[in-house]
Amino acid sequence: MIKGILLSAGESTRMGKLKPLLTIGDRTVIETLLEEYLSSSLSEVVLVLGYRANDIKKVIKKNDKLRLVVNKDYKKEMFSSIQTGLKNIKDAEAVLIGLADCLLIDRNIINKMIRNYQNGHILIPTFKGRKGHPIIIPFSLKDEILAASPEETTLRDILRRHTDMYQFVEMNDNKILFDMDTKEDYERAKALWKK
Repeated sequence: MIKGILLSAGESTRMGKLKPLLTIGDRTVIETLLEEYLSSSLSEVVLVLGYRANDIKKVIKKNDKLRLVVNKDYKKEMFSSIQTGLKNIKDAEAVLIGLADCLLIDRNIINKMIRNYQNGHILIPTFKGRKGHPIIIPFSLKDEILAASPEETTLRDILRRHTDMYQFVEMNDNKILFDMDTKEDYERAKALWKK
């Protein structure tokens, strides 16, 4: 049983507008991403909100697989949002961690990750040797992650301690590398979406 955490707590400082509420097609970025995550083989999706959480909640439809949580310490960087998500997952074999910035991730990518996951490994998608998102981590790392200081630690720091657990899965395209930080990225994403 693999559960998902989708991180959408940041302030979108570089974009200048709140990224989850930008539109892609006829819906917002967060609605579009949630449709992909919720229609995948993930057994549950924990959406971690923070900045302007109430505004984002207004566009999200209820779903039995979806749990909304709010990271009140979202200013403490992304690691605190990962911790918030993990605190709200009681039991799982592993957890897929995705970013709302990576809006080209679709259910096919998520399902390929789930199919290729082997118990106890850290699964990282690659495209032509470059690492991307989302990743899957074993649930056994939960306590170590929750015990770390969000001001002094990143998820990368934790994962570097466990390189012997790394496993890679090669993807067919570069969607896993796309990260939407700027207005230029947003325009490129609109052009690439569903191509």
